[in-house]
Amino acid sequence: MQRAVSLVQDSRHVLLSGHLRADGDCIGAQSVLYHALRELGKPVEMVLPDRPDSRYEFIREHTPWRIWDGSLPSAADLLIVCDCSSLGRLGAMGEAVAEAGLRRIAVDHHVLPPDHGWDALVHDEAAAASGLLALRFAAALGAKELPPAAYEAAFVALMTDTGWLKYSNSTPEAWRAAADLVAHGVDTERVYARVYQRAEPGRPAGIRAALRNLEYHVGHRVALSWVSRAQLAEVGGSLEDSDEVLDILRSVEPVEGVAVVSERSDGRAKASLRSKHLLDVERVARALGGGGHVRAAGVTFPPEVGLTEAVDRVRAAMVAAMEELLAASAGEGAGSGRDVSR
Repeated sequence: MQRAVSLVQDSRHVLLSGHLRADGDCIGAQSVLYHALRELGKPVEMVLPDRPDSRYEFIREHTPWRIWDGSLPSAADLLIVCDCSSLGRLGAMGEAVAEAGLRRIAVDHHVLPPDHGWDALVHDEAAAASGLLALRFAAALGAKELPPAAYEAAFVALMTDTGWLKYSNSTPEAWRAAADLVAHGVDTERVYARVYQRAEPGRPAGIRAALRNLEYHVGHRVALSWVSRAQLAEVGGSLEDSDEVLDILRSVEPVEGVAVVSERSDGRAKASLRSKHLLDVERVARALGGGGHVRAAGVTFPPEVGLTEAVDRVRAAMVAAMEELLAASAGEGAGSGRDVSR
């Protein structure tokens, strides 16, 4: 942390960014730091590598950002990236940063890749959200009291990454942080409505289209669904975010691991992976070229990998991981005398 603080103190102009297709935690963490740096009188600019999930556009009312246009701000001498620790997750913008040789800090709670190459880290895998790490970083920088927009953004980060405090990363620290943010004046009803009740009209049809391709494997322990852009267009549907489909799949009692594979607007296939209690989907995603958390991970496939091949790869990886987990559990059961067949 101290190395990161020193880099900010020595900088003249800070550039904030995050991973492609920024989610609530990514946008929220950047927003916290944007307001903290402004409170400290530090010139700061927020540039996203591409358009974020549209449900978080309301944060822009108080936190201005722009989409990367192919060039980096000439004044910037320090980059802070939120919610990822690989420049590759910034796409072409990450390549430009590497070529420019900007000093860089990662504020992240995902598994750290080997040979990460960051000049400093604000990193804690136990943190429920990168937004909470951004609050810690802001305090270490000397920003003791932030404007209301920063606390709201931190709340968005925390709630979206913990599933409104229902996922396994909803630690006591996460609950305490939520209470503290509410005490700072966050309007929880407003945030919930802005994030979860402003879906595009085609979302229900998109969910229906994805569920048409539902598959079960390994005795209903793995659930997989997929949808193409053509199928969405056929029913007038959209699926900007797959969380609702993932939640439906996870609600089935025997299911342990779930995956949804879809096509982005640029045609690239992407997969979102989740698990309930046992399956390490971060390991599955990493083997496929992605990453994330033990219970929530994802991967965006290279352009040459079409949707059908992506589905085949995800299916094979999830099935193999589940079968490996069952085999390991059976071995433990044989050694202990426990019945692990149920």
